[in-house]
Amino acid sequence: MKKGLNYSLGIIFVIMILGSCQPSVVFGDAQPVTVDPLTNIPDIYRGIYWCNVDSASLYVDDKAIVRRKEFLIKTTLQEIETDPDLELVKDKLYVNDWEGYFPVTEKGDTITSQIILRDTIFAISDKQLVKTFRGHLVLNFKLNNDSWEVLVVSQSSDGVLTISKAAIPEDLAKLDSITAINFLKDSERTQTQIYLKPTAKEFARIYDDGLLFSKSCTYYERIFPLKEIID
Repeated sequence: MKKGLNYSLGIIFVIMILGSCQPSVVFGDAQPVTVDPLTNIPDIYRGIYWCNVDSASLYVDDKAIVRRKEFLIKTTLQEIETDPDLELVKDKLYVNDWEGYFPVTEKGDTITSQIILRDTIFAISDKQLVKTFRGHLVLNFKLNNDSWEVLVVSQSSDGVLTISKAAIPEDLAKLDSITAINFLKDSERTQTQIYLKPTAKEFARIYDDGLLFSKSCTYYERIFPLKEIID
């Protein structure tokens, strides 16, 4: 791709793959272990949110959390013809990175395409469970037969939504004093991964001490409540 176009696409591509990498912390059970999963996401969390950092929208309804990113790219027919990652097919732009076709508008030598990317962060199912914990939502994603990825969703009084992933703390000794830590080994894994199986009380202590969910790089400001189901 040409430099300008490559930069625009590259940013979004990185955003999309960040959520798909293996988590550094996995759990042996859906958390908290003593809490039953909900059948619906509570009303208080439902709505449309906006992230100023990357101009992305977040849609939360009764069953799912969906991230939406929209942007425009401008290129030329000559650039498309010389770029192996792009192809113009029946008035639509095919982008190899996303394996998708996007409508285009032609004006002179300029070709403009509106790109809309949707990423379902969470959807209630047998393998994706949502539980409550002290006013927060705990999202549980089943990875295999005995491991889960866990995220904590919080909402402030002014409607700001944060999503925190479990990250390996600097003080591993303190974490190990609360619950046993097992280091997972895999020849294909490039990062350290730990396995935890805390009780409900241990999970509460881990949270209170800010050991796993103390940081969030994702902040969404609620635009307005959402009553209808997301299409």
